Amino acid sequence: MMRQLLRRNTLRNLGRACLLLFLLGYGGVSDRAYGNSANDGLVDLTGGVIPLLTYDSGGSFSGGGELFSGGRLSSRSDVRYLVRLKNQTGDPIEADSLILVVDKIQEMARLRDVTTSLDIQGTDGNTADGKPYFRVPVDGQAELPPYGESEAFPIEIKNPDLLRLYPPVLRVRGIRKTASHAYQGALQNLIQEGVVTPEEAKQSINQSQ
Repeated sequence: MMRQLLRRNTLRNLGRACLLLFLLGYGGVSDRAYGNSANDGLVDLTGGVIPLLTYDSGGSFSGGGELFSGGRLSSRSDVRYLVRLKNQTGDPIEADSLILVVDKIQEMARLRDVTTSLDIQGTDGNTADGKPYFRVPVDGQAELPPYGESEAFPIEIKNPDLLRLYPPVLRVRGIRKTASHAYQGALQNLIQEGVVTPEEAKQSINQSQ
């Protein structure tokens, strides 16, 4: 009898916690619910989170050479773009996880990737496969909301060989906070608080699938 009473109380607490979590829009879930923000654990969000790239002709970062129509091709020694991200996924994206990866930059003549021949300014590091990336500013928010946009930030490229360049090919990585992640995060918090055991949490996840 006592065991059944405890089990009912456990399930009641679990249901309340999950309901509260969804009503709050996943706001109370810890970072551990979604993995860490190391690049190796991030998901490719390209296509759902879209980079909006424009050529910045008025920036102070400029140099000699030719500029072709609309900034599509450039043989300037210094090239500057402004980029912002638009979240089209319908789910919030964890702000601390969001990075923009420069996948490649091609030169016009032979369509070869010349990224390693260029000096991309202000990057925040490189991915495991050596591609430079930027952390995306979101105006101090914890998330990039559905259909929201990040702040604009510059991509500045030093092109000492005056190659004619296409705009960079960009990819977006980050952690998408889906309902499934939120549910698992709630369970993890309850385990840490001693409300449920790991075995009960595992059973609950299996039943929800």
